Amino acid sequence: MRAEKLETRRQEALVLAEQIARVLRDRFGARRVIPFGSLAGDGLWHAGSDLDLAVEGLSSSALREAERLLGEIVPPWLEVDLVALERAYPEVRARILGERAMPENQYLALKTRLEDELVSLERVVQGLDVALERAGTAPDEFASRALASYVDDFYKSCERICERVAVTLDGDLPRGEGWQRTLLGQMGEAGSKGRPPLFSGSLLLQLDEYRRFRHRVRHIYGYELEAEQLLTLARGVGSVFMLLREAVAAFGEWLNGQADDAKRSGNEPVEEG
Repeated sequence: MRAEKLETRRQEALVLAEQIARVLRDRFGARRVIPFGSLAGDGLWHAGSDLDLAVEGLSSSALREAERLLGEIVPPWLEVDLVALERAYPEVRARILGERAMPENQYLALKTRLEDELVSLERVVQGLDVALERAGTAPDEFASRALASYVDDFYKSCERICERVAVTLDGDLPRGEGWQRTLLGQMGEAGSKGRPPLFSGSLLLQLDEYRRFRHRVRHIYGYELEAEQLLTLARGVGSVFMLLREAVAAFGEWLNGQADDAKRSGNEPVEEG
């Protein structure tokens, strides 16, 4: 998407955010509505950006009703994500409320976001461990659906890491059919701004297995899940997460080096937004 159109969309999203906030306060009784994420400057606004709003004072049912209503009035190019402030994880809540400042340096800001994603991934892994223990060696349909949901969440979080790197350093996300596969492949190669590969070797191959599973599970019914494959993938999440965490840590060292180089040269790249 051209820069001019992207900026026009961003300005439209800002106006919509104000309109939505009024609806949430006046019609649903929200006490506070706080924009966060890329529209609020916490990251780069790009073609795939959502409108993230933290909402305080709404019950779960009121939040669902608000989401239904917004789905009818918001243009199709913009996804709106409502997050209950009271139920947000501590680090997310602190970021929304401005209690955790985002570094101004582009590289350090990206490093911080990747670390936040690792925290979310660790929660998924811990939840999956509990689900595996309950499922046993022969999960029924209910247990299989639960395991599949956790495995889906696992790759979704991995993909968010890839998205953040692609948007910040490579300029944008891949477009078109099969963009998720393209994105993962992109992370296995060097990119813009001297970016080294994020993933390589066996980790890249294993992540592609989870990507393919996620694609398949979204195109079948829950009763069609293959228990053996599902158990293999679910049991492998812990070891893949360890490799991924090491890869992100190594990438974080490169980001630190880029930030130091920029500081020494007096030409620090600053977050846009």
